[in-house]
Amino acid sequence: MMRKVLALGALSAAMATMAHAQIQNELERGEFFSWKLNGGSYTITGALNLGGTIDPQPAVSFFFTDANNDGLALDIVLNLGQLLGLDVDLEVPLIAQVVQSGSNSAIIRWSNTLNLDPNDPTFCIPVNLSGSTVNVQFIFVQGALQGLVERIGCQSDPLGELSQNVHLRITPNGGDANNFLRARGHVFCFVNPFTLAEANANSLSWIGYGGGLPKSLGNVNGDCTIDDADLLQVLFNFGSNDADTDTNDDGTVDDADLLTVLFNFGTSV
Repeated sequence: MMRKVLALGALSAAMATMAHAQIQNELERGEFFSWKLNGGSYTITGALNLGGTIDPQPAVSFFFTDANNDGLALDIVLNLGQLLGLDVDLEVPLIAQVVQSGSNSAIIRWSNTLNLDPNDPTFCIPVNLSGSTVNVQFIFVQGALQGLVERIGCQSDPLGELSQNVHLRITPNGGDANNFLRARGHVFCFVNPFTLAEANANSLSWIGYGGGLPKSLGNVNGDCTIDDADLLQVLFNFGSNDADTDTNDDGTVDDADLLTVLFNFGTSV
């Protein structure tokens, strides 16, 4: 059986294309994106008048989805607190748009605008500012990130968030016009013109990594190629519930996982 399996894998490798796909396709195929905010600045005007710098934040990871069903699974969900380093739990889905595409680089813009119901208590959220907590009734959130995606040597995730190797680096592109966060809300959750405040975050410095080959494609050891090592790992764990080898996360390493490796055998970045 081992000989037949290896022969089938070799045949799949011989059929694999050597041409590079478009960069955004490689980013999408990787399924995950690690991201770190290195700093920025903010201002709050209106009912509150504050300003200052945004400290570097811990790295986070995003799972790509197709939130708006446009066929491009590069959308992410950004937590407002993660971006600004504030104690606030408000999630903003950012929809991806391919601004420029090629085989060696691409520009991706993630953006969205949310108009929130001022009477919905769900959006009355505590915000910790300079050690003081203020309840804010959010009514408007707008954000954008635009990144230049470029190839790098396949390597472990420099931010330490992804279990798979990465081969794409994403850096800010387009300046403050394309990298910002804006929010409006009423302090104390009292909807009145005199309680309205607006917060703006800009001069955002960040970096991200993605690409590589995810486990779902059969890259169970997380390196840069689906090869004999992945095949052997599946065979050695066949019939077990080993999570690292279970490509479809159904709880069992079985024929489906073996076929996934064989179908993608020879794929590399």
